[in-house]
Formats: sequence, C-alpha cells, structure tokens
Amino acid sequence: MTINIRNCSRCKRIFVPVSGEKICPDCRAEELKLEDHVKSYVRDHPGITVNQLIEGSGAPSKLVWRMIMQGQFENSGLRDAKYPCGNCGKLITRGAYCDECAGKLKQNAQKFAEAMNSKRRAAEKKAQSSGKTFSDSMYDAMNNSRSR
Repeated sequence: MTINIRNCSRCKRIFVPVSGEKICPDCRAEELKLEDHVKSYVRDHPGITVNQLIEGSGAPSKLVWRMIMQGQFENSGLRDAKYPCGNCGKLITRGAYCDECAGKLKQNAQKFAEAMNSKRRAAEKKAQSSGKTFSDSMYDAMNNSRSR
C-alpha cells in the first residue's frame, strides 16, 4: 500500500491529501478565513467593484477571481464581476465558459464518446469473428486509428 504525500503549494510543508487537495489543512483553514473576510467585506460595502474589493479587503486578486468564477457573489451586488469566457472571450459571471461554448463542448464530448463506443463495438465484433481476445482487438483498433 502506498501513501500519497505532497508538498503544500503555499507553505511547502508535506501533507497527506485526502481528495486531491493542493494545499495543506492549515493553509486551507487560512484560505477559508480569508474567504469569509472577503464575503463580509462585500456585504458591508454594497455596490463595490472588483478592484475596490481587492484593494479594500486586502485579499489576493487570484482568490477574489476564483470566488467570482465559483459564483459566490452572484446576488451580492458586486459590480464589474465579469471575466472572459475561456473559449470565445464573451464576458461571463460564472464558470469557465459561456453557455454557448459549454453547450458546444458538451456536444463534442458526446460525439467523442459515441465514436469511442462505435470503435469498441466494432472491435468486439472483429474479436468474435477472428477468435482474438477483446483487449487484443482493442489494442489493434487503437493502433490503427493512430496510424491514420
């Protein structure tokens, strides 16, 4: 049995991540306190802009923008909380992609999954007719698709 350990990306201390965390529990607790401070600052200063929030709260801009992307200020009255879609550049208020790009991404993922299922079914049929094992024919199918 192996134990997964890593260095905290903030303080560089070694810790055991429970579910893929990149920062240790102590740094995460600090980050949660800072998030609470930022939320309180927004509540106490209705209608402020993102730049005023960053300057006034003293929070790192990276943290504030992450909170905005997670949708933590959607109904708070925070102004100018828009950033570009990761694909087309359209201004959005939540997530990484606008609705249109997210829909296209989902469609492409579904098409890819359908294509992979089709290849798998074809490989299964070929394996049955040739007497090979399924994993052998999948290996052959993957090699054939790469060589095209």
